[in-house]
Amino acid sequence: MDAVARQLEDRVRDLLRVVRMVRQRPHPLPPGLIGTLGLIDRAGAHPSGCHAKELATRAGLDPSTVSRAVAALVAHGLVERRADPADGRASILVVTERGRAALADAREFYDRLLGRALAGWTTEEVEALTTALGRLTTDIEGALGSTLEAAR
Repeated sequence: MDAVARQLEDRVRDLLRVVRMVRQRPHPLPPGLIGTLGLIDRAGAHPSGCHAKELATRAGLDPSTVSRAVAALVAHGLVERRADPADGRASILVVTERGRAALADAREFYDRLLGRALAGWTTEEVEALTTALGRLTTDIEGALGSTLEAAR
């Protein structure tokens, strides 16, 4: 398994390098903000809205990092903070129309890119990769959680 594990590690590293290159594409927003905006959009579909603390937990990021990203999104007019009707001390994050347009632009770019990259793949191959990546992500998160618990 060691040789296979090294090959997998190399492929994951290659993929992360390509993802970093893609994220550096010319765009009015810094690369990390599009991802945060997408998380807020997906979380905001929940009836209770999206709180920054929950966003940090979902993203696996430090709350201060999320706070800075949210502040930048608010400054760009892509996200609004609204009072939480259930807790007056808290605020709910809501994606604005301008934010939805920025997300649509980013999704269109990624859809075109993936469409070109996967043009020679069958539907079954794409589905198999999607399933395998989901499983790998879940298993790494589980292993990481176990490792962090053991370190405490």
